[in-house]
Amino acid sequence: MDERYAQVARNLNKAKDIAIYCHTNPDGDTLSSSLALYSALKNLGKQVSIYCDGPVPTKFHCLSGYENIAFPHKGVHELAVSVDCASIDRLGQCMKSFLSAKTQIAIDHHASFARFAELCLVDAQAAACAQIIYKLLKQMKAVDDQIAKLLFAGIVTDSGCFAYSSVTKETHQIACELLDYDFNGSDVIYDVFRSSDLNKFNLKCRVLEKIKFYSDNQIAIIVFNKADFEATGTDTSYTEGIIAEVIAIEDVKVAYSLAEVGNKSYKVSIRTKDKLVDAADIAMNMGGGGHKAAAGCRVNGYLEDIIEKLLKYANDRL
Repeated sequence: MDERYAQVARNLNKAKDIAIYCHTNPDGDTLSSSLALYSALKNLGKQVSIYCDGPVPTKFHCLSGYENIAFPHKGVHELAVSVDCASIDRLGQCMKSFLSAKTQIAIDHHASFARFAELCLVDAQAAACAQIIYKLLKQMKAVDDQIAKLLFAGIVTDSGCFAYSSVTKETHQIACELLDYDFNGSDVIYDVFRSSDLNKFNLKCRVLEKIKFYSDNQIAIIVFNKADFEATGTDTSYTEGIIAEVIAIEDVKVAYSLAEVGNKSYKVSIRTKDKLVDAADIAMNMGGGGHKAAAGCRVNGYLEDIIEKLLKYANDRL
């Protein structure tokens, strides 16, 4: 693994024109990690572009440099780097631009990672991709106050503010090293993890009121439909984190969140806290992926049919 970090560092140091790619429907980890890498490479005098198939959620406008994230132009880059993408389809419409680069690197932390680049830097034990980016930039001696703040934000968001089972001793050690830099950790936690606007609060109240429980309350399902978004002035980006309140219910072992993203099309988030139920396994059965306790997928079909499948997968494993 140490040699893999060195190999990626050599490629980054050698390249002059580098493009960085976040995953579609970006979360705090892909954004923070990508922006940290972007800032570090700019500081090294590189020509750097940063892309995403989709807008940056308002919640993450606190991240330094977010306004530089764009949709790819038609040019071909020397080196393309995907950040926090478990599979090529997570790049969305940025896929063509990524593959057109002369060289590709994938940096990821998902157990379900499917190799799609020439060089892959993957650590499934990392609680966040930000951990990997930190170790890479530390080796390159390219971490400063702004970069440290971004990476801390990435770890906070993807670790559930250090509450998820994916958090390890190394996660805390890296967080401690980052906090040695000049930024306020409490402010970062509030901005990217705790803060919520009124529209999201209204959406949460509306959806949780309709929650349904199955199998002696071991399985819980919440559904965000078009009417919910219209009534609260929100969109799918506002669903982030609400499922955490469902899986926190004592009896619930598997929680599903289904958000309507189009006609008969749903974004499914899966959270588990039972050793018998692997969230990534369920997601992979439906064309997605992720981690043991947190995963997701995009599914097309009638809502009732999708729920029936999800219930069967959970019940079979329980």
